Amino acid sequence: MKTRKLINIILIVVAVAIAVIIGRDFISNRAGKSVKNPYELDLSQFAKVDSSEILYKEVKAIQLNAKEVDAISIFNDTIYVAADSTILLLNTDGLILKKIAIPTKATALAVDDAVLVALKNRIIKLTKTGDVLADWPDMGPRSVITSLAVDSDHLYVADAGNRVVLDYTKSGALSQMLGERNEEKGLEGFTVPSPYFDVAISEEGYLWAVDPGRHSLINFNVDGSLRTSWQHSSANTEGFSGCCNPAHMCLMEGDRFVTSEKGIVRVKIYDQHGKYLGVVAAPNQFDEYSEAPDICVDSEGRVLLLDFSRKQIRFFQLKKEE
Repeated sequence: MKTRKLINIILIVVAVAIAVIIGRDFISNRAGKSVKNPYELDLSQFAKVDSSEILYKEVKAIQLNAKEVDAISIFNDTIYVAADSTILLLNTDGLILKKIAIPTKATALAVDDAVLVALKNRIIKLTKTGDVLADWPDMGPRSVITSLAVDSDHLYVADAGNRVVLDYTKSGALSQMLGERNEEKGLEGFTVPSPYFDVAISEEGYLWAVDPGRHSLINFNVDGSLRTSWQHSSANTEGFSGCCNPAHMCLMEGDRFVTSEKGIVRVKIYDQHGKYLGVVAAPNQFDEYSEAPDICVDSEGRVLLLDFSRKQIRFFQLKKEE
């Protein structure tokens, strides 16, 4: 009996202590009083960019009359934008030259003498007036095409769903699959946690592909073996962080890289060896909750950003030395 009384007394004391703690927390955290979350991850310090690192300035923007924009490419200074199940052809002043209807939302674009459009898991090839030259078979339910790169001999297709790059002839015949794990070729295999997986072709004709999960860029020989690579994993401005960065990438004159990041949204320039050169567009130049913009470069060396939030093509020009 005495033991039971002692237990009851202990339980009452514990209950009172808990009530006091809850009451104190309620009073200290009452409505209108700001409470700091000690576990909150503050990335604001990494979004700050020193003005000396910003090499470009925004010179103009073309507003697109579209509900949704999806991809951008450029060829001979004609801009191609996928928007609302349409391919828009525009000049650099924003004049619409042509509208081409496509069956569904595009996930990637590439242009040379023809317009190559990825429709999630298949590719259509169009003339610049909109006639269908080819409609390739779909690549299966797992396929998610996120990027296309084309030259005189190859069409490279980045498939984020299957984590490989497919090397096709211009007529649509599959030559090889690039990027699968292969120790003999020095390849670890791509890490692609989400549908951000970009490719581009160098001036010498070699394929570059982003390995977004490792924050690296991979360069391939013609036979699919590893040629070289570079990596920058850091939350600081010169590096890449978070999941799947860089989200978008293209090459400009001198095989310099233009990269676009999600999370901390910013656009940067690296030299041909992966050395950080500076910033095109800093995080404070984007709206809150913006996505990483798709990117391309015109003949004047201006970097064009497809801003998914603003539905704009934004032009950034290298600052003149003072």
